[in-house]
Amino acid sequence: MVIFLHEFVALSAADAYGRLTRKPQCVLVHVDVGTAALGQGLHNASSGKAPVLIFAGQAPFTLYGELAGSRSEHVHWYQDCPNPQSIVAPYSRYSNEIKSGEHVRLIVNRAILMASTGNPGPTYLTATREALAAPAPTETDVQKTRPSPSCHLGGLSPDAVRLIGNALLFAERPLVVTGYLGRSHCAVEGLQRLAELVGGLQVFDFEAREASFPANHRATLFRATGAAAAIKSADVILVIDADVPWIPTKVKPSDSATIYHIDIDPRKDRMMLFDIYTTGTYNAEAAIALDQLRHFITVSPALESRTFVFRKRWDALEKSHAEGLESIADRAKPSEDGLLTKDYLFASIRRLLPKDTIYATDSVTNQVPLIEQLQLQNPGTHLSKGGSGLGWAGGAAIGIKLATDMYDTSNRPDVVRRDNAPQPNSRFVCEVLGDGSFVFGVPSAVYWAQYRLQTPFLTVIINNGGWKATRGCIDDVHPNGIAAATTDDGLGIDLKYDGPDYGGIAKSAANGNLETWKVEKWEELEVILRKAVEVVKSGRGALIDAVIK
Repeated sequence: MVIFLHEFVALSAADAYGRLTRKPQCVLVHVDVGTAALGQGLHNASSGKAPVLIFAGQAPFTLYGELAGSRSEHVHWYQDCPNPQSIVAPYSRYSNEIKSGEHVRLIVNRAILMASTGNPGPTYLTATREALAAPAPTETDVQKTRPSPSCHLGGLSPDAVRLIGNALLFAERPLVVTGYLGRSHCAVEGLQRLAELVGGLQVFDFEAREASFPANHRATLFRATGAAAAIKSADVILVIDADVPWIPTKVKPSDSATIYHIDIDPRKDRMMLFDIYTTGTYNAEAAIALDQLRHFITVSPALESRTFVFRKRWDALEKSHAEGLESIADRAKPSEDGLLTKDYLFASIRRLLPKDTIYATDSVTNQVPLIEQLQLQNPGTHLSKGGSGLGWAGGAAIGIKLATDMYDTSNRPDVVRRDNAPQPNSRFVCEVLGDGSFVFGVPSAVYWAQYRLQTPFLTVIINNGGWKATRGCIDDVHPNGIAAATTDDGLGIDLKYDGPDYGGIAKSAANGNLETWKVEKWEELEVILRKAVEVVKSGRGALIDAVIK
């Protein structure tokens, strides 16, 4: 058990730990108020498919000492919340109340099953003080050795394999769009093999919630290297493990495109609106489905007739991919005025941090260029928040450190407990987040826990001087409106000249046990980044407040 000073940070840590290891985590909170303090962490855990069980107490239901645990404090009357499960209802996969010790194992097993299988996500259990204070029954040896609850998802039906396989085999402009395929490393490997078999097949990781396809693979597409054009022109699109494959008001497939969807959550049960006009939608495990499709195409008699086309398209991808990476690299050149740019910052992070760094990213307006410059190559080296609840990355970085100190996560979902675990500082972890996300993330709780739990990581704050996402929304919806013509300062979203001392906040929370720097010029960055890496490797936390122009 680990202690956190705030519920949101605790849930964010459990979120990342659970997603990285695929092992359900438990967060204990204080009655209804502690549940409410989970805040946007519930949203993130639900959208991010994090296997987390949340347990909260309930106010005692007796007044006069009839049972052990009866009401004895003034707050018990205020904490007697009607239907506390309704607080988490939009996000919980399962909610229940433990009413006696006799059914604790049954209820907890049910909650773990619902949290960790199918469409994973948070579950919620409560118990009154009387139930918790009652004598606990002694479990039998048989009960103690029962297996953990599980529910395994399979692959595609033979008809589905034939339908999708032939569509990919004969497609002229095939495209795969994903979002969280990287939750399974063997699925990423399976997609690579499929892309190398079906020459010309391109892959776009639209949501970038995991490292779902290697950036150095010639089939990779970024937004900056033609992803939108590929979506518009594709004649066959395979959406696999993705919540939002495209935004129709921005870009969408042609009406003539044939679309297939394979997902652990194909119906998007938690979304009020979802429709991508598929020819076929399938509930299946991506790794199994991709192997089925590759085998079907490999043994198909029609493959030989397509070999020349595949080889020609494969060769063309090499050139287009190289040109795309070159255009991204051009953006990262040092600025002439000496000021630090976002692309230079992100490219420097990629260049100077250890190659096996695990990134926890929590940016908004800069998330796309960040991913394009990091150019992630290996699954398991990146997690971003599952939804839109800013502030996730601080707690998540702690969760990643705790998880990787305990487990080898290099071949998810098959994680292996390390010898003599936990082994401190086993993997280098870096959180990259916006200045707004830093504030929302309860930094006082994050950096206290970082030192207390001995989970050193590097924080890089993308300080763009305010809430730029707000400006983007204004310009998007009402580009000719009054707000669009108003300055950021006039809108109250500019922090260029009076922003908080982010490094000071974090260092004070860590009781001085944190190294911090603020950088505004690109020529200062390399020396500071190298120092920060060495500090983290030595077992202390580090933070860089990077002011970008």
